[in-house]
Amino acid sequence: MRDPETIETELMEISAIAEDAVKLERIIAWCACHPDEIPFALHQLMGRRDKHASQTSKTYPAT
Repeated sequence: MRDPETIETELMEISAIAEDAVKLERIIAWCACHPDEIPFALHQLMGRRDKHASQTSKTYPAT
């Protein structure tokens, strides 16, 4: 597996793409090129989502 920072940088570049169709094509191409890194990428993305959700709930309490 490559350096985690390299993987994260590539994923962030893909996530910054505005057009959904292009983003999907890039995700598919990335997965095809780096199949052994998919579990790591999913773990990173899920961890970010969970962290973002907990920060949002702390920032904006339910009324």
